[in-house]
Amino acid sequence: MTDNCRINTSLTFEVLLYLNSYYFGLFAVCEIGMNVVKYVNFMELHHFQTDFAVLVSVCCIEILRIIVARRGNLTEKKWLIIVAILLTIPSLVGVVYLMFLQSEVLRFEYIICTIQLGLCALEIITGILCLFPCCKVPEYY
Repeated sequence: MTDNCRINTSLTFEVLLYLNSYYFGLFAVCEIGMNVVKYVNFMELHHFQTDFAVLVSVCCIEILRIIVARRGNLTEKKWLIIVAILLTIPSLVGVVYLMFLQSEVLRFEYIICTIQLGLCALEIITGILCLFPCCKVPEYY
């Protein structure tokens, strides 16, 4: 592979983290708002406490994951990127729970969860590519 064909995976990873940091804020506000609306309007929610606990857990894990991943990418510490990739797994499981296993799932909720899953999947792929030395762009001084 020539040097002209290489992509800067670190830059791609950073751009995805930047986009996800803003999108996740929107995601969290919408999910919390929809849970409040569901609590007020639907009287027979069987597992509302569990659903809300999963949502809060996903929010905490995702905030921690974005901070760790950005710090690891900017300082080029591979162990922080590995921790961020491992933190993505419980976050993805929580989003899948919010998407399919909640008491009531709204259509808008399904859409924003799908976008969140897509962003996380792209971040996993570029995060793993950041770990490989063959994907590094050579530095010229």
